[in-house]
Amino acid sequence: MSALVRTVAAAVAVVVLCAGGPPAAQAHEPAGGLVACEGPAPACVRRLERTLAAVRDELGCDHRGPFAALYVRVQEALRDTLREHPGFFAEPGWAARDLNAAFVGRYLDAYRSDRDGREVPRAWRIAFTAARTGQTNAAQDALLGANAHIQRDMSYVLAETGLVAPDGTSRRPDFDRAQAVLDRAYEPAVQDIARHYDPLLATADAQWNPVAGLTAHELLVLWRRNAWHYAERLSAARTDEEFRTASRAVEDNAAAWGTLLAAVQVPGYRLVRDGYCRVGRPGGPVPPSTAWRPPQVPPSLASGRLPEGG
Repeated sequence: MSALVRTVAAAVAVVVLCAGGPPAAQAHEPAGGLVACEGPAPACVRRLERTLAAVRDELGCDHRGPFAALYVRVQEALRDTLREHPGFFAEPGWAARDLNAAFVGRYLDAYRSDRDGREVPRAWRIAFTAARTGQTNAAQDALLGANAHIQRDMSYVLAETGLVAPDGTSRRPDFDRAQAVLDRAYEPAVQDIARHYDPLLATADAQWNPVAGLTAHELLVLWRRNAWHYAERLSAARTDEEFRTASRAVEDNAAAWGTLLAAVQVPGYRLVRDGYCRVGRPGGPVPPSTAWRPPQVPPSLASGRLPEGG
């Protein structure tokens, strides 16, 4: 299984488990998408998993489905990790319940707003537009969702929930511990997409990826670093103008990445995906598909963050 394909699952999983900065940004960014989740962390994760599964099932063969399917697998991996290793996180109630619910809430808010015809942030608009009208593959659609959720949503939620614990210690160690959960979510998530949404992923060929100049690990590290960086900027804002400047940088970065991820499209591939999904052969052999070579990542992207606007 291609390491680049695995990035799709890993990128989504990071969203669930990252950490944040001082809560000063809460006054500037209304937390309309946050979801309250009371009780033990594993039970909360299970409820969120069922909520996401309902979205996945509602979408069916809709091209927004792969991201929802990945998110379900991440919740499964997180729940199993909490059950088997209760001391895995320093703050399990924060990482798996409060913060996790906040992230899921952000996604649900964007999804429902788009479904109901309301405005959504630029990065999500790019992702949803590609899913509705584009000729992208299912891995691109999942990455587009992961980009909007990590590089945009995560930056705000990190700032809202706090980069430090109540005792003043950094929450970065829990952020780094997420990798084990990501590893656990990789294969089931990618197999789901290959079986149910798109035959291309079964080729184990990295050529579908429009950012093939970066390895899976490099892309994941870059997105996580960007989210933490922007959360620090949002948290450090002491005036409305400072917050608007930091927020504009978050939005521009995520939108630029979304534009890049959606750039490679193959005419007619939408029909291939839709026909494959409608046949519905879970677990069966996946037919081969024609690979193509995408453009390489510009040096400015490979070296770090995108240039910030404003």
